[in-house]
Amino acid sequence: MNKPVQVTLSDQAASFLSRELESGRFDTVDEVVEAGLKMLEDEQLKIERLRELLIESENSGPAEPFDREALMASVRASWAERG
Repeated sequence: MNKPVQVTLSDQAASFLSRELESGRFDTVDEVVEAGLKMLEDEQLKIERLRELLIESENSGPAEPFDREALMASVRASWAERG
């Protein structure tokens, strides 16, 4: 459902909107606004996902030591098995 909305833009935002229309990338003001809102929504979803991952990480327990040499030895052994 489409809902008409009236907004007041700053001069900077109005100039940007005009440039986007003149570039031919968008055909209407509605398309520019919807694209901007979609980007904002996507950014908010990314931030929420990062928060979830941070909480999951914090709840996963203390960090364990990382042994780089053991990892490299394991990779070398795996390569050697492949020939």
